Amino acid sequence: MGSKNMSQRQRNSDRPTPDAEPASSPQTLKSERTRAALLRAAEVIFARDGFEASRIEDIAAEAGRSRGAFYANFDNKTEVFLALRTIATRRIARAIRERVESIHDETARYSAIIRYILEQICDTQTQLLQIEFKLFAIRHPELLAELSAKHLEASTSVNRQELSDLFPEKKESTPEMRRTTLAIEAVLEGFSLNARFSPQNMDSRHLEHLIPDLLARILRHD
Repeated sequence: MGSKNMSQRQRNSDRPTPDAEPASSPQTLKSERTRAALLRAAEVIFARDGFEASRIEDIAAEAGRSRGAFYANFDNKTEVFLALRTIATRRIARAIRERVESIHDETARYSAIIRYILEQICDTQTQLLQIEFKLFAIRHPELLAELSAKHLEASTSVNRQELSDLFPEKKESTPEMRRTTLAIEAVLEGFSLNARFSPQNMDSRHLEHLIPDLLARILRHD
């Protein structure tokens, strides 16, 4: 899989062209359906085979599309994974918003967020796939800086869009937000991995005892 800072297609997709089709055109709708089908298929194949072992041919077949259709929408598996990551991050951010937007006390808001994050540790498939993606990046040093930056941009940009107005007093810089994101991911991934590795020792009762204090420290910077 080659390294690209940004594909020509990605750059062009952000620029309106004089002969661009209207958003509701049949061709555009067909392209959107194909992209959505490929993303759904990638989730299935990544979960079944893991990120590195998964094959583009299998993703296309699962979606009922051709390899050509895959490459018309994505450059490689990494691009698909990052698109799925952005979707998942937005879904999580909106779920958090639903839980806290009616809560006006800051402490209670943080408690609700901590509870939600604790629940996400139980979603071991998602956490293990993310660990695998990071290991893939580490094993390919020529891709590491690019994949790390794209991963963090996907997470921080969504959280900034979806949640910043809920905590207007928190004026984190981009570096601080990235560090906070990685710290939360370290808790999610590390505990999820070890709960799966040794469930008799890292059971839910133990997690509920340990994690809130750790997350409160990360989120509040105590």
